This record gives sequence, structure tokens and C-alpha cells, in this order.
Amino acid sequence: MHVYLRTRGVPRKLDYGFLGAAPGSRWWDTYSELTATERPCLLAVTSKGRWRVLISGVPSTRTDSVGTLVYYTLVLDGSPSPAGSVGAWQDRPTVLALASRWLDDIARHPEGRGVLSELLDCLCSSAEVDRLLAARHSELTTERAELTARLATALASLNPAPSVPSVPSAQDNGAPSPVLLTERWIAGRTAPGADAAFLARLSSLLSGEDGQAHLLNLVSSAEDITALPQKPGLLAVLIEGGMVGNPAMPAEALPKLPSEVVASAPKARWRAAMVPTVLTALILLLVALVLVAGNWT
Repeated sequence: MHVYLRTRGVPRKLDYGFLGAAPGSRWWDTYSELTATERPCLLAVTSKGRWRVLISGVPSTRTDSVGTLVYYTLVLDGSPSPAGSVGAWQDRPTVLALASRWLDDIARHPEGRGVLSELLDCLCSSAEVDRLLAARHSELTTERAELTARLATALASLNPAPSVPSVPSAQDNGAPSPVLLTERWIAGRTAPGADAAFLARLSSLLSGEDGQAHLLNLVSSAEDITALPQKPGLLAVLIEGGMVGNPAMPAEALPKLPSEVVASAPKARWRAAMVPTVLTALILLLVALVLVAGNWT
């Protein structure tokens, strides 16, 4: 698993940047119409044997030179770890514990200030952040590597039993809706059972199933999901509710993608394939009849 940490320094010129290595692409920009990364959110995507997770809007106690709140962004990526496997067995429970802690922090404080904020503030001092951001990315390589190693250790500490890849529950907030057992759904963050269902869906993605699981802060209804990148597989969306939308919105099933509907209808595919075959046969029959009639004349 690769872990990346992004934040900003105190001087205005030290804008947001990654303190250590940076991800190969800013894949989260695809979701900019659906969530603001300066506010609490979570994005998770698994595709082609690789999972990617972003947790952003984690507030710091630090502010910049004009008093604006500073936040952290965590980006993680790795290979799926099926339940019971040994390879990257520690990654799956670590990411699940991290996501569960983040949901807990958001539930307890409207800005998401909590355990994760404290962990990241203790991990890197204001002076260290300023020094790393002020240097060229090719400089202070040892310090950057040490910070990344400390970050990985700190995140692993959130899961007290890494050898047990269980799904932690963010909060027990009531009996879940049956809709949360469907393949594609949207619900408010505080709807009964929504947080636990979200973590279960994230667990499936980390185990190798293709799909998406997102906590979005610019979404208020199922109609807003039309701007979501159309990817096949599982889909779970939580409405964060801190900016727009109702965090207690009941769970609602989302329709399957058109391609998935067609794929699930083999009879329709068979009929579609037969149409050109029948037309071709009819054309050949007409040609044969014309040739025979010509011979008779």
C-alpha cells in the first residue's frame, strides 16, 4: 500500500502540496462537481486490480498566515486483499479502521475534528511542514521518506488487531434498510445502518470487487449522482450533509448502468444478434429467386 499526505504551510506562498511522494495522477479531480476536498469527504474506487482511496477535509489546529483553517488530505492505493489471504493482509483492515475512524470523527464534530486530526497534527509539526513544502521536491528526500514511514505506522495503529480483517462499525444508529443490501444505493450519512453498510461495501472493494464507495459533500439527492463517473460494479454513496443535503436521508436504490442492464438480459442479446442474420438470409434468397427467374426467361 502507498500512502500520501497533502497539506499546506503557514506562509501564503506555501500552498497545498504533498509532503512526501505524490500520487501518479490526481484521479480525485474527476469528482470535483460532487465533493469539495477542503470539507470532510471520502472517495474509494476499485478497478482493474487496483484500489484507490482519498480521505480529505481532515481539519488541523494549524492556520495559515491570515487565519484560514488548514486541512489534510490522505491518498492511499494498493492491490486488493481478499478476505483470508496473506499477501497484503494488513492493508485492508488498516484502511477500514481509518475510514471507520473518519466517519466517527465526522459524526462527533461537524468539522470532523477528532482522533484523525490529532494523529496527523502530532505526526508532523508546523515547522516540519513549512520546511518540506519550501524545499524542492527533489530535496530532503530522507526526511520525506521518514515522514511517510511514520505516517504508515500511525495509520496502522488505528487498527488494534491487524491480523483480524473484520469490518469495524462507525456507529450503531438503528436497524438498516433492506436497500443497503442492494448493489447500488445512496443514503444520508446518519440514516440507520448506512455507515456500517458503507464500510461493508468498502471492504468488498478492498477485497477486489470492482466498484465505488463515496462520502460526498456536494450531493443532496439521487439525481445529483448523474455527474458521477460511470463505472461498472458496486456503488455506495453517503450524503455527508455538512454543506448540502440531508445527512438523515433514507436509503434509496440507484438504477443499474445501461450496459449492466443489457448484460443481464441474454434473450435481448440473442434477439439482437438474430436480426442481421435473418435479414442477410432474406437478401440472399431474393437474389437467388431473381437469378432463377432470369434463367427461365
